[in-house]
Amino acid sequence: MRILLVSHAYPPTISGVTVVVSKVAHEMVRRGHDVLVVAASDTGAPYEHDDDGVHVVRVRSAPNPYWRAGRLPITGSEHLAEIVSGFSPHVVHSHESAWLAWQLSRLREEIPLPLLATCHFVPRFLSHYAGRALRSEARERVAWRVAVRLLDRFDCVVFPTEAQRRMYVAAGLAAPTRVISNGVDVARYRPGPADDPPGIELPPRPRVLAVGRVARDKRLDVLLHAFAYLRDTGASLVIAGDGQARGDLERLASELQLERSVAFTGPVPEAVMPHLYRACDVYAITSLVEVQSITTLQALATGLPVVAATAGALPEIVQHGVTGLLVPPEDPAATAEAIRSLVANPERARALGAKGVRAAAQHDEQRTFDAYERLYLEAAEHHPARRF
Repeated sequence: MRILLVSHAYPPTISGVTVVVSKVAHEMVRRGHDVLVVAASDTGAPYEHDDDGVHVVRVRSAPNPYWRAGRLPITGSEHLAEIVSGFSPHVVHSHESAWLAWQLSRLREEIPLPLLATCHFVPRFLSHYAGRALRSEARERVAWRVAVRLLDRFDCVVFPTEAQRRMYVAAGLAAPTRVISNGVDVARYRPGPADDPPGIELPPRPRVLAVGRVARDKRLDVLLHAFAYLRDTGASLVIAGDGQARGDLERLASELQLERSVAFTGPVPEAVMPHLYRACDVYAITSLVEVQSITTLQALATGLPVVAATAGALPEIVQHGVTGLLVPPEDPAATAEAIRSLVANPERARALGAKGVRAAAQHDEQRTFDAYERLYLEAAEHHPARRF
């Protein structure tokens, strides 16, 4: 089978979406399928290359003012039609919910192929990057209508969590839907020795870890304000990742006099990520727009209890009092109290972490790969009847 995947970007650009697209692409190749990925060029200029059996077409891109590493694809539907025609895929699967997805949807009549989409986006995400004048419930409703209108042009829409799927159905989505977890590699992310990862200098334990893009939408400022309440615990905060908000957050840490208890590691090589989780004691996530959170799944799989905001899809994967603690969104005091309770009671933290390992097993990425392969085969078999 020939599978064409579309993404806003592709490694070396790292985000939750690019990680999912890369691992699905490589697994489908391993299973004997031909895979082509279309993504924005990381350099700006278009080019093609092979990535361990995955053929990657990098389309022309422009700078992204909100995310330096994640350039904006600017190719049109005619170029996409040429790529599709040249590859002759059995299915086309978009993991992008903006420009490229719109261009693909315009080809419905020209290209008699099943068009699938995985949605990694909620309109509220945009509010973190809009100016105050652009933030309003009315404008968010407009954003929802635009998002639903786009996804309704696809034959089947996949969501990583049931919580996100329900948001879109409530907003009027009529297209057939499925829920397929982004998955986690439980063979690599598992409990093990708590030695410090090589090449990374970490502050003293107990350590609270946050992993991901250091961007506004992750609301790491809430976590820093929470640590202002935790000076007496001796706990340290490790923020692993990089992004355009790092400078602002470092200044905030300085204003809060947290320089000695907060460490910004910058980008961490994937090879040592499991070691980093094991070297910490609690995982914390204060983002409001997670549609699943791969890093939270990784934390659970390695045995860390999780403190998470009751927002987005996080309550679906973090069970309060079972695998972690849920706290009100944008509440530093409540976040601090939850962290304090786990730092002060390591036995309880370990018990929650052990249950988290069992919960993460339900998201074994092999199940994800099986589900996507079934979807591709069914889509190709039933098209154009489109019975999913």
